Amino acid sequence: MSQRIALVTGASRGLGRAISVELARDGMLVIVNYRKDAEGAAKTEHEIAAVGGHCRLAQFDIADAEQVRTAIRGIDREIGLIDVLVNNAAVGTLKPLLRVKDADVQETLQVNLAGMIYCTREVVKSWIGGRVGSRIINLTSSGAESGSRDSSVYCTTKAGVIGLTKSLACELGRKNVTVNCISPGLFPTESVALNGVDSEAVVSRTPLGRAGRLEEVGYLASFLASDRAAFITGQVIRINGGVYL
Repeated sequence: MSQRIALVTGASRGLGRAISVELARDGMLVIVNYRKDAEGAAKTEHEIAAVGGHCRLAQFDIADAEQVRTAIRGIDREIGLIDVLVNNAAVGTLKPLLRVKDADVQETLQVNLAGMIYCTREVVKSWIGGRVGSRIINLTSSGAESGSRDSSVYCTTKAGVIGLTKSLACELGRKNVTVNCISPGLFPTESVALNGVDSEAVVSRTPLGRAGRLEEVGYLASFLASDRAAFITGQVIRINGGVYL
C-alpha cells in the first residue's frame, strides 16, 4: 500500500484515541491496538471514520512477547510496513510504595517498559532491506522528570521510557528513523479519573491554568510523524501547560 501505516498501542481510549484520530486525519492507515476494551476500540474506529480516515483494529496484549510477535508479523504480511509506531499503552495506580504489591510492580514494568520494548523490537525487525519505517514516538509522563507522590513505580517506568528513547535514537539514526518522547502533563483521561488524581490541585500549579485537551497531544504526535520533524530525534517534548518547566 502507498498509504503510510501507523500502529498506536493502547488506542481504545484517552491519548491513544486522540493520537489515532489525528494520524488518520493526516491520511495514515491507523492500526488501533487494544487489549480488552473492544467497545472503546470501536469508538476510536467511529471517530476515525468521522474525520474521513481509515483504520484496522488489532487486539493483542503488548505485555505478551509472543502475542506482539504474531500480531506485528501479521500486520506486516497482510497490511504492509508499519511506518510509524506510537508506543502509548501504559498502566499505573496511585499508591505509596509501602502499599505497592508485587503484582502491581510486575504489571507496571511489564506493560510500561517490557511491552514498549517488545513492540519496538518487532517493528524494527520488520524493517529489512529497503523496507524501513520513519518514526517511533513514545509516551512518557511529566512525572518521569519531576517525580510524583504515590507514583514511584509508575514514574520509574516512565523514566525508563526516556532512556529507551534516547538510546534508540542513537541506534536507529543511521536508518533515518527518528525516535522521540511526548511527555504529557494533566489531561482528562480515564486513568486520571480512575486513580483519583486531584486535578484541581494540578491545575492550580499550572501556569496556563487548565488541563490539556486530548487533541493537543494528537497534534504533537501528528507533527512528530510528519516530514517537518525529520531533524528532531532523541528529544523529550513536554506538553504540560508549564506545570513542569
